[in-house]
Amino acid sequence: MKTKITLTALLALLIFQTPAYAHDVLVDINPAPGEVISTSSFEAILTFNNPLVVIAAETNAEFATKLQGTTDWISHPIAIADKTMVAQVELSEAGPYDLRWSVIGSDGHAISGDSNFVFEGLALEETVVPLAGEPELAAAGESQDIPVGFYVGLALVALGAVFAPIGLMMRRRSKKS
Repeated sequence: MKTKITLTALLALLIFQTPAYAHDVLVDINPAPGEVISTSSFEAILTFNNPLVVIAAETNAEFATKLQGTTDWISHPIAIADKTMVAQVELSEAGPYDLRWSVIGSDGHAISGDSNFVFEGLALEETVVPLAGEPELAAAGESQDIPVGFYVGLALVALGAVFAPIGLMMRRRSKKS
């Protein structure tokens, strides 16, 4: 009897699926993958298809680079405005670099990726002045983790979505007998 109820509940979950919503995505990155740059101090600009989430002035985002062949990732100060993340990058050595980034999309999901570029200059050339009207940059050492409560809430919603139909089916079944 319990097996029939369980199988019926699982079958119902498979038949009555909720629609899948597309996640936000990166649509443009500068410097482009493999691009050769000649200045050690520049703005890396990432553009997404939807606005990014900033909660209580926390960007919950990261942008870091490392010289290929090393393990030391260097975080760079960032600013987020609508669909754009701007990172103030300062490099000290010439060579090929890896970069990685992560942000929270408009749907609340984390989005991350990586790329690479080549710096052919020799040293820091100039200090980058923030653009007028840009949001205040997050300090490189500041924690930009997603609050634990976000994940707890997400897990509770997922569990409710799985177990609510089973409970309803069992309740209806018990009322009939």
